[in-house]
Amino acid sequence: MIDVSRTLPVNDGSQPELSLDQVWEGLVDKAANPLPYVKSITECTVVDRFEGGLVRAIIHVGRPVREVVTFYPRKRVHFVRTHGIARGTIDNEIGTDSSGNLGLTFTFRIVVDGVEDGSAEETEFATQMEADYLDAVRTTLAACRERAGTASPPNGPVTTAVFKVVDSLDAKGFAEFFAPDGKITFGNNPALVGRSAVESGTADFLKTIDGIKHEIVNEWAAGNDTVVELSVTYARKDGATVTIPVVTIWTARDDGLFQDYRVYFDLAPVFG
Repeated sequence: MIDVSRTLPVNDGSQPELSLDQVWEGLVDKAANPLPYVKSITECTVVDRFEGGLVRAIIHVGRPVREVVTFYPRKRVHFVRTHGIARGTIDNEIGTDSSGNLGLTFTFRIVVDGVEDGSAEETEFATQMEADYLDAVRTTLAACRERAGTASPPNGPVTTAVFKVVDSLDAKGFAEFFAPDGKITFGNNPALVGRSAVESGTADFLKTIDGIKHEIVNEWAAGNDTVVELSVTYARKDGATVTIPVVTIWTARDDGLFQDYRVYFDLAPVFG
């Protein structure tokens, strides 16, 4: 078995300095959307979500891998690698040293198919894996720092991902951003509660138009709450296009899933 643990300081003099919450938000986003964070992962599909985690299928170093990911809020993200040539567990953990400085620790305990325990081949595999994960930790911290670089990031990874899915008219994909009991409220309409209701309600609305395009104008985030100002262009069924201002507000749980999502707009110009 390969058993390696390494810790890197979160704040090494690079700016801006990161808080625990900012690192945690980055780790949660990385679990579902790893491509901006880990260069060796080239594809990722979230195949299932459960209370406190998700299941993802990735292509890592050109090989298919499946992992069950569990969130331990503001502390640790635990990966169980169930399919692939290397199986076992991987942890990303936020901690502090004796001086209170933040550190990000990665630990992996992996067994490689067809490789003898304690062999030179296993040592070589471990060395390469450690180098890859050290690079992934550095890249993750750099992405977190870029994400935190402005108080109002215009293209935050989660925000961009949400509206990209909506613009592709994917109601099911949009619903997957929600907690099982999450709710969405469009204007003054009754709230839609639960993923099934979010999916069906969103699908019903998308059927009334031929297309939609969100342009992020501004974004404000405070803890688990996010406010996004948008300019949204709707393609009407008669071939015309209409652009209106929209404000979206959401509250996410510690695992990043939406608990409450609200959309404020005046659709009269779209359907008038």
